Amino acid sequence: MPHAIPAVSDRTDAGDAIAFVLDKLSAYDMHLLDWVRVYPMTDTQHQPHIAGESAPATLSTCWTPRNILSADETPQPQHMYRIKVNVWLGADYPLRERNWGRVPPVPIRRRSIPDRFTTRGLCEWTYPDRLAATVHALARPLFLFLAHTHQVTQNPSNSNASAWGHRWMVEWLRDHGQEQAAEALAAQLVQWTLIQSKGL
Repeated sequence: MPHAIPAVSDRTDAGDAIAFVLDKLSAYDMHLLDWVRVYPMTDTQHQPHIAGESAPATLSTCWTPRNILSADETPQPQHMYRIKVNVWLGADYPLRERNWGRVPPVPIRRRSIPDRFTTRGLCEWTYPDRLAATVHALARPLFLFLAHTHQVTQNPSNSNASAWGHRWMVEWLRDHGQEQAAEALAAQLVQWTLIQSKGL
C-alpha cells in the first residue's frame, strides 16, 4: 500500500516542479523517507571543482539510515532516509551540469580487480531553467531511496540516478513545451542505455 511522502520543505519557490515530482511518487511506498528539503545553492557551492569546468547547478544527497528496519520493527528515526537538495537560483540559465552518467567502457585500474571495465563516468548535460534543474536534482536522490528500499530493479548507483533524473526531466520539459531541450536530453539517455547494454 503506497504511503504519502512527507511534506517537502522548499526554500526555492519551486512549487510546480515539486508537485510534478510528488505526483511521480504516488505509486511508491515512502514511509521510510523522513524528510525532503530543497535549499538555494550558495555562492560557495556554486564553484567549479576543477579549474575550467562549469560550476555545479545542483547538489543532491540521500542519507541512508544508521540501521536497517527488520520485519517486526516499527520505524524509528534511525531507520529513516533523508534527502537534501540545493539548486542554483541565479539568472544565468541555461546551465551545464557535470555529473555521473555513462561512458564507453574504460578499464578499472585497481590491482585487486584484474581485467575489469566500467561504463560509469562523468558526463555533461544542460538545464534550461531552474525548475528543470529542480526536477533532476530531486529525482536523483529519490531514485537512490527507491533503489535502496528495493522498489526499483536498478542498482543504487549515481549513474543510474542521473538516468532516472533524465527521464523525469524529459517528461517535465515536454509537459512545458520545451521540446528542443527534451530531445537533447532524451538523445543522451538513449546513448547511455546503449552503452550500458554494451550496444556501444
